[in-house]
Amino acid sequence: MKALSSIFLALVCIGQLVAQSPMPATKTAKSGEVYFDFGKHDLRPAADSVLAQLVGFTKGKENFSIRITAHTDSIGSLSNNLALSERRANAVKGFLVKNGVADSLISFAYFGEKTPATFNATEEGRQRNRRATVEVLLTVPMITIEGQVTDAVTGLPLLADVIFRSKNMVDSVKTGEDGRFKTVVPVGTVLGIDAFANCHFMKSEMVKADKKVKPLAMPLKPASKGAIADIDNLYFEGNLPILLEKSKPELPKILRFMQANPAMKIEIAGHVNRPNAPPVSRTSADFVLSENRAKVVYKYLLENGIPESRISWKGYGNHEMVSPYAIHEVDQARNRRVELRVLEGCE
Repeated sequence: MKALSSIFLALVCIGQLVAQSPMPATKTAKSGEVYFDFGKHDLRPAADSVLAQLVGFTKGKENFSIRITAHTDSIGSLSNNLALSERRANAVKGFLVKNGVADSLISFAYFGEKTPATFNATEEGRQRNRRATVEVLLTVPMITIEGQVTDAVTGLPLLADVIFRSKNMVDSVKTGEDGRFKTVVPVGTVLGIDAFANCHFMKSEMVKADKKVKPLAMPLKPASKGAIADIDNLYFEGNLPILLEKSKPELPKILRFMQANPAMKIEIAGHVNRPNAPPVSRTSADFVLSENRAKVVYKYLLENGIPESRISWKGYGNHEMVSPYAIHEVDQARNRRVELRVLEGCE
């Protein structure tokens, strides 16, 4: 959990996610290595199949390039090894061109003995260093994502910490005085978007970064004394104080909210779903369940460094359901919630 807390920071935007055309990036889609005999640059028979597979991988693909990096072991002079690695790179390039890859799509670099894969103390190690690595790079179109963080009440821009989260990356930015931010991500990336600003509740959204995305308007609600906010996407298993797996990433966001507001004191309020029923007794299992759900968040914050003096917990049973006559699961899930209630700070 502590590792998660350092990753999930914040980001919200009001304004635009605009499809533009920044410089494309590249990613390695497939790679292979070929090895050479001592002092030689001729391709071994085994190298043909490795390189042929890479050539086959490029068939029918557009916007690709190939990068070759060549190396030697440490036997011999630096200058001779550098020249030998250049010949090895050219040997690989020659095979690729002969098999239909355009010369203009190939780049190469040679390093001699400067970047060994392993130690040169044994023949096995030296053999591993007599190598050329071949990478097929695919061009990845990029999209600029920009927006603005504002106060939900006044509409004024906010200074905020902003983060984009995806399966493969985490990128953090800060807004300027105008509340605006900008970053670039690969087209098609599914982003978790979170935002934290001082004296404001956090907010999260999920978007797909493509040309169809609509401008986001996501103002942050002030966290003044007495203010209440649901913890977005924090859901529990029915009749249990156990978070659903998809909700576990929400806990680091609550931690970040408390870290961003060091003077704030909060109550963590737990609720259960008992629609179409009178308020349950404070000694009932349902009421205890609401308390235990609040304790899940409380304990997490304590374990991650938030002082006990800043946080308290309380259960409310089904006394304050969002949907007291809920029928559908979506509404019932909203009743099984945990809230943050500001007790002190940000006046």
